[in-house]
Amino acid sequence: MADSGALLFVLLAALAGTMALVYVPLRIFLTATARLRRLRLLQQIRRLREELAQPLDC
Repeated sequence: MADSGALLFVLLAALAGTMALVYVPLRIFLTATARLRRLRLLQQIRRLREELAQPLDC
């Protein structure tokens, strides 16, 4: 019976390790892409503000 407890622990530890190996890089990737998207949006807003501040050439 003690062997089944050890086997269960090893299986759960392996599952947790596998989930961590998938989750951590995925979380880093999603965070980086969200920051890049936010940065691009802010740059676009700045460009639009600069364009609106310039007088019209007719």
